[in-house]
Amino acid sequence: MCRGVIILLFTAISLHSWAGDFQRFEENGKVGLKDGSGTIVLPAAFDALGWSDGNFSVIGQITGYRQNSKWGLLNLKKEFITKAEYSSLTWPGGDRVIVSKAISPYSLKFGCLDLEGKLIVPFSYDAIDLYGLRAIVMVKNGARYEYGLIDLNDRSVLAVRYKKITPIGTLRYAVQNFSDKTALCSEEGKWITDFTIDRISEFHHDLAIIHQDWKEGVIDRNGEIKIQPLYRSIHIISPYQLTARKADEWKLLDTSFHDLQRAEADELIFNNNGVFRITLNGKSGLLDEKLIPTWPMEYDNIELIPDRQAIVKKDGKYGLLQQDRKVILPIEFDSLLAQGIFIRAMTRLSGKSMWSVYDTFGIKKTNAPYELIGQYNGKFFPVKNRGYWGAVDRYGKEKIACVYDSILGSNDSLVSVKFKGQYGIITLEDHWRIAPQKNPLILLSDNHYLEKKDTMVFLKDNGGNILYFTEHPIKISENSLLETLPDGTEKEINLQGQILTRKEPVIIRAERTFQPSEGFIGIKRDGKFGFVDTRGRLRIANRYEGIGEFHDGLAPIKLLGKWGYVNTSDEIVIQPTFEATENFDQHLALASRKGKWGMINTEGKEILELRYDSIKKLPNQLFLLTQNSLKGLADAKGRILIEPRFESLQVLENNQVIVFHNNRFGVISTDGMSLLPFNYTSLIYLSERKKFLVQQKALWETINLK
Repeated sequence: MCRGVIILLFTAISLHSWAGDFQRFEENGKVGLKDGSGTIVLPAAFDALGWSDGNFSVIGQITGYRQNSKWGLLNLKKEFITKAEYSSLTWPGGDRVIVSKAISPYSLKFGCLDLEGKLIVPFSYDAIDLYGLRAIVMVKNGARYEYGLIDLNDRSVLAVRYKKITPIGTLRYAVQNFSDKTALCSEEGKWITDFTIDRISEFHHDLAIIHQDWKEGVIDRNGEIKIQPLYRSIHIISPYQLTARKADEWKLLDTSFHDLQRAEADELIFNNNGVFRITLNGKSGLLDEKLIPTWPMEYDNIELIPDRQAIVKKDGKYGLLQQDRKVILPIEFDSLLAQGIFIRAMTRLSGKSMWSVYDTFGIKKTNAPYELIGQYNGKFFPVKNRGYWGAVDRYGKEKIACVYDSILGSNDSLVSVKFKGQYGIITLEDHWRIAPQKNPLILLSDNHYLEKKDTMVFLKDNGGNILYFTEHPIKISENSLLETLPDGTEKEINLQGQILTRKEPVIIRAERTFQPSEGFIGIKRDGKFGFVDTRGRLRIANRYEGIGEFHDGLAPIKLLGKWGYVNTSDEIVIQPTFEATENFDQHLALASRKGKWGMINTEGKEILELRYDSIKKLPNQLFLLTQNSLKGLADAKGRILIEPRFESLQVLENNQVIVFHNNRFGVISTDGMSLLPFNYTSLIYLSERKKFLVQQKALWETINLK
């Protein structure tokens, strides 16, 4: 058998070698063929030459031609081997050509010709794929596609009754039945294994990887199990050696680091409703708080939502399930979006998206589907139909007809809309309150709105009466309008058009002003910095090169290129000896000298040595130290709790610290004592459950088969 394969391969190479010696040319819309010297071999008399898949080759002086939208075979002696009567004509290699032919106006069947034009495989199949001396054939049986295996003379090797047949190496096929189980078969149709395998890979070094659920093992060409399916992943290195690793192990630990439960998973994510979503081999399921499976791992995705429900995705479709797996909405939708007690569901029909609204009990609220349904705004769902917008209420009743260009805004009883390019306001009962007009309208309340006309803004009541108008910028507050005048004056106007407050600006003559702090406002005047009070009076002369803000009675100032601090009396309390400083906070400030940071108190005393690359304040009066890209911890008294020696550091509420170093996580106390060794590739603290979720990533091991 091997010798026959070698001869066939040699023949195919020999036949195909002629293709590069010829070149197609075109004249008057027709195609011909020239040889390597430019001599015309076939005149330009054909619609196309080569094969119907767009490829071109000459196989033993034979190629395909197209005339009148049909294909046939001819040779380079200008002799027609077959008539142009085939719908398609492709050469897969070897001495067979795959052809298709319309058996009836509604049926296209495939067969095979030899290079002499003889029909070797009859037109009995809906698809044919050639692999060496065998062909995988398919017949459509109702809505089901069934596969079989034949030789190149149409002798049945495997009956046409399988879900899938895949070549996985010389003389071997993986055959899948309609129970989704796979067996290994020889090219003579001999069963090498039973239908017990979920999936099998191609052979490599005469070994193939088999899959049972999410675990992998190894089988040889004779069907002998070399490695039982116990591993998450296997790589075949040679006929006698492979590498393998088991699944990652996840564990739940209490705050005393006692081992509570374990699970194998690629990913484990905790949800606040007390369950874990587990993902393994691309499939997801659910575990309870004790890591006991409650849902099988058969979903492409699980999105947990309130009320112990979940939107699931399976085989490209979405559904809604209770946490006990009771079906609320079947898994048949193309999209599901949850919002409170409502579910917006979409199904594609003839390429169009059709939306409906359901509640979380699975009751359909809308009668007719819509092109689009927006989020519920407390009163209605905006809906779009035939290109126009309307609204349905929470019970699915269409309260506003789909006749509007757009819905712009709403309150408890009114809706602003755009209708035929104009603007108006309607009631929730779809009656006009303000008839359409050309100027944009902004809904304010049940009785008031704004109308914009050019640069003017008019406050009006529903009777159209002008209550206030301005050309100055307006901001809308909850029950009033805020207007800013060019001189900085701010006015608050109620919806009746009355001025409630008027705040005159404090005029500060300065090039730049800063945020007020402790009654002082930093300014820049004549290129120098100082401070004024909230009435604009100069309190600290503008004589500094830079300033910060007043906190704890002190403000950073820059003098002669260095930073120090002054008090509210413009007295230098801390001499300018630092390259950079920050504002004081609870009587502590960060300061830098020679590129290194430390911490000082309000007397200028270093309470944390200036030797760190950066310092960041954390909650609980702790400070994150960075030195040479490593992290440490200090307290507000300047005591070093943890020297910088970790790549990352997370302080927990119980004074435990999650640290990361050398690609591993562990836990230490705030005084640096080891609590949990560095054995984990992931470590998450579940603060709601007072537990740690840790991952131990499996390592690759070498397995010798000798």
